[in-house]
Amino acid sequence: MVTVRLFGMTKMLAGNQGALSLALPDGRRVKDLVSVIEAAYPKIGELLHNKKVLVSVNQDIAHEDLEVRDGDEIALLPPFAGGSAGC
Repeated sequence: MVTVRLFGMTKMLAGNQGALSLALPDGRRVKDLVSVIEAAYPKIGELLHNKKVLVSVNQDIAHEDLEVRDGDEIALLPPFAGGSAGC
């Protein structure tokens, strides 16, 4: 079981849930995680496939073949704006 943190539009598309608990056996990869998310939340899956939302594992942007292990910190990161032009 892994926990995926949601932010911004991904949180909204999941019914305002801040996190998802997903069954993902050991040895699975980020691409397998994306498939599980897509099956349960097709609109989030579409954003992931179109690279509009990135997957972070242990605070690093993850590529699709990275292995996901129980206890990893996983987050879906939608685009966001911030900061100031004067900095």
